[in-house]
Amino acid sequence: MALSIFNEKPKSHSRNDDYVVNYYHTKKYDNDHYLITVNHGSWVVLDKREFDLLRFNRLDEDKHLKSLLEETGIILTNNNRNFILTATKNKFQHTQRGTSLHILVPTLRCNQKCIYCHAKSMDPSKKGYDMTKETAKKVVDFMFQSPAKGITIEYQGGEPTLNMEIVKFIRDYSEEVNKKHKKDVRWVIVTNFTNLDEEKINYFIEKKIDLCTSLDGPEELHNHNRPFVGGGSTYKDVIKTIKICRDKGIEMGALPTITKESLKYSKEIVDEYIKQGFSSLMSRNLNFMGFAKQIWSKLGYTPKEYLDFFKEQMDYILEINKKGFPFIDVKLKFILQRMLSTDPRTFTCYGSPCGAVIGQIAYDQDGNIFTCDEARSDDVFKIGSVHTHTYADIMRESACKVVDLTSGLSDVCDNCVWHPYCGTCMVAVYGAQGNVVSKHAWDHECKIREFQADYLMRKMIYDKDARAIFQHWAFPNKFPFPFRKKKLSTQNERERFILEELGSRGRL
Repeated sequence: MALSIFNEKPKSHSRNDDYVVNYYHTKKYDNDHYLITVNHGSWVVLDKREFDLLRFNRLDEDKHLKSLLEETGIILTNNNRNFILTATKNKFQHTQRGTSLHILVPTLRCNQKCIYCHAKSMDPSKKGYDMTKETAKKVVDFMFQSPAKGITIEYQGGEPTLNMEIVKFIRDYSEEVNKKHKKDVRWVIVTNFTNLDEEKINYFIEKKIDLCTSLDGPEELHNHNRPFVGGGSTYKDVIKTIKICRDKGIEMGALPTITKESLKYSKEIVDEYIKQGFSSLMSRNLNFMGFAKQIWSKLGYTPKEYLDFFKEQMDYILEINKKGFPFIDVKLKFILQRMLSTDPRTFTCYGSPCGAVIGQIAYDQDGNIFTCDEARSDDVFKIGSVHTHTYADIMRESACKVVDLTSGLSDVCDNCVWHPYCGTCMVAVYGAQGNVVSKHAWDHECKIREFQADYLMRKMIYDKDARAIFQHWAFPNKFPFPFRKKKLSTQNERERFILEELGSRGRL
């Protein structure tokens, strides 16, 4: 029996009209079932009989199946033509609306020496690695040349709070410039939380600058991955700052970066996030970039090793949800939104084409322009400078076209069943293979993304509870949390939940 839980349908159905089969991708799931996806995002699971009716153009033999395939856009009719056009337009809206995420580096200096740093940060005592006001002004002027109606200005580093003068200048100057452009502007700062004090935190509150940090897991793991320059643990400083922010009512984001050492902490990382009051995380796998590339044999892992970690962690997160505590993997939430609708929101790294340049741009401390934040680790991805280029110049650069042509349009990607929900990372491919065009057999990132998409789809098809959880993750206003919620307001309540409900006594 055919199955689809895609959330959008045309307003009416044809009965006897002629139809055309849409271009579709296929994956055989077992001896009798096939997953069918189409580029605007719809999908359906068919048994062998139904699949044969589709591929041999005999759908008039099964009116119910024909109606379902029309609803999902697997076949094209006069009645669903407008639905498919609108769905396709929504799906690729990110290619037309202008660059909305602008990532800048107030300083390349950092007080930490994270073992995987993709930015290749410098010692805090070094000179010549801070952004000047002249450059900051030109960066902001460049940002506002984007036609996007809303933009996010994100401070990264280094550790951006080591140059608070420029952080404040950019915040004030961008607000002044926006009086003319009238865009919807959001400010975010990505900080390691070890250089914050009450004064800085109060400034971020006053100026409505959102906070994001890194928490790699429990104390021993975090300190292993993210030590201070010269050595020394950072965990206690991070936790202290998290507590200050919580006491002030600040909502903040955090993510763990997964190293070889992290692989044995799949559940403990989640426990740590719950313990510290978070209801989500976004586990980030390593790529062959920055410092990580130099010591990959000590730091890295195979796709299989990472995916064993991923599956164990995701199964654990689903268990947590089933026990009544809503906990989300944010990256997977974005993938699910693409799987369950034509919602134009997307994680820029998972767009097809990817969001580099057309969705996000990064600016280093000297005003050099890069395709994305991860790309700052290699000058091959430098596409201009705010001192010499306009936004229009950058959009006309051949490098911008290369981004589009190499992120999802190869024959391997174009024929992949996961193509509607995924895209390749040109920077990761270049770091691993020395070429922006991927050789699929050696593409670690592709293997990881394929597995993650397959994991989500199989759970939605075969696990009713997981399906309800994933629908809630993707669209919480439309799909309520499917279990009785537990209120974990205090750290003691959260720790008791971990110990008693999850059996994690040995991990605290």
